[in-house]
Amino acid sequence: MEQEICAFTGHRPGHFPFGHQEEHPDCVHLKNAIGKTIAVLAERGVTTFISGMAQGVDLWAAREVLRQKEENPAIRLIAVQPCTDQARNWPMEARKEYDDILACSDERICLHDRYTPYCMMERNRWMVDHAGLLLAVYDGSKSGGTAATVQYAQTKKREIWFLDPNTLQLVALTPPEEDQLSF
Repeated sequence: MEQEICAFTGHRPGHFPFGHQEEHPDCVHLKNAIGKTIAVLAERGVTTFISGMAQGVDLWAAREVLRQKEENPAIRLIAVQPCTDQARNWPMEARKEYDDILACSDERICLHDRYTPYCMMERNRWMVDHAGLLLAVYDGSKSGGTAATVQYAQTKKREIWFLDPNTLQLVALTPPEEDQLSF
């Protein structure tokens, strides 16, 4: 069921002040907040998580799902690739992480053999269409893939949990009520 499935969306490392420095304290705090949010979702019955496999939030969340799966085997990870060559131009370390996550995923879905100008947007829409909930690590930016994915999820009337990467405040929009948590 869609209600038991959560898709991730969020910014890439270059969007954050710490960039690609994953050991930076702010990055560590953000990844911990993502992990805590995934744990809360799992406690509430979410068993399947969908990652679009982009650098940054997508891979951080996917890695955390796999970590939590060790303790809770009911959890599943679906890796959705927009194209087979998604990580082609990534740094070697990022490509290795990408390949490792793909290898450990419960399911792998690839939408295109090669990059197309619209494959990332198609991937984002596919994820929203196949999930009942969207976890958006999102700072409210008006443009970009994360903003477009949030807007699409809103048009599809999906439940959206917003994790602000700056304040680590979590706002769960679960119609008709709104819950607020902070980490």
